[in-house]
Amino acid sequence: MKFLANRSVFLLAMLLAFMPLGCARSNQPAPATQVSSSAGRVENADTLQAALRQIAEGVKADVSVAALHVESGKTIEVDGAKKLPLYSVFKLPLAITVLKEVEAGKLKLDQTVKILPTDVAPGSQYNSDLWRQPAEKTVAELIGFSIVRSDNTSTDKLLGLIGGPPVVTQQMRALGLSNIDVIVTSREFGAHRGSPNLGSTMDLVRLLAQLQEGKLLQPSNRDLLLSYMERARTGGERRLRANLPPGTQVAEKTGTGELNTNDAGLITLPDNKGHLAIAVLISNSKMPAEKQEAAIAEMSRAAYDFFVAQPTPK
Repeated sequence: MKFLANRSVFLLAMLLAFMPLGCARSNQPAPATQVSSSAGRVENADTLQAALRQIAEGVKADVSVAALHVESGKTIEVDGAKKLPLYSVFKLPLAITVLKEVEAGKLKLDQTVKILPTDVAPGSQYNSDLWRQPAEKTVAELIGFSIVRSDNTSTDKLLGLIGGPPVVTQQMRALGLSNIDVIVTSREFGAHRGSPNLGSTMDLVRLLAQLQEGKLLQPSNRDLLLSYMERARTGGERRLRANLPPGTQVAEKTGTGELNTNDAGLITLPDNKGHLAIAVLISNSKMPAEKQEAAIAEMSRAAYDFFVAQPTPK
């Protein structure tokens, strides 16, 4: 892609490149329609915590879940400090780190990066097909591929641009998040399956809350990242989004392993009720993936119902 002289035009072009027809970012929350939840009516924080714990116990796994209402700071968690494998959820802190490097002048969104077939990292054939021939992509495009398609090749190229996984961990520490550890590339993890990238749901929801509040990134970069997260469909339609009212705005990043099912995202609540940052990490489950995804959907709906029922923040 040639360099574009006008930054705003460039950003618009990047948004359109990953936006399906008829899909656009909207700040209007979805109407509060009723969808049943098997977790039962959640009347207070203790009831919600108990419901989340009951759902978590049903998947027979190591589970960490945290839900944080961005505007009020109210938080409900079950083993929220426990560090579990992130899988592709780590691409969210990576994207934030890359955009911080852009804002520091170390990278440019419109600078091009050459990708060769030999650079392809293990992953889905759907993504590997992107790189059958040598290609040049911009940093913004690589972020989009990493978030929207969860492409590992783009992810590893971004890690190389910033100086490797430790730079992401350093950035998380600078943001006050001590339980997000990015230590391996996608290629390294695929080859050895030794030490995965780890994180806690409490740190993930704090990261998401800072992103929503505009504390992490300049407005144009924040909106670019959220637009990519809103269009991510790597299994997310069966997880955080699945039981929410139709049209609910969700910006998320999923992660999936052989025995792991994860999702972390921002849910826009109706009636000016604010935003819910929620993360669920399921590790070493003995249940089928479909059961794990259903548990995430049920936890998401229980948290949604609870925070919708709270008074509107002043």
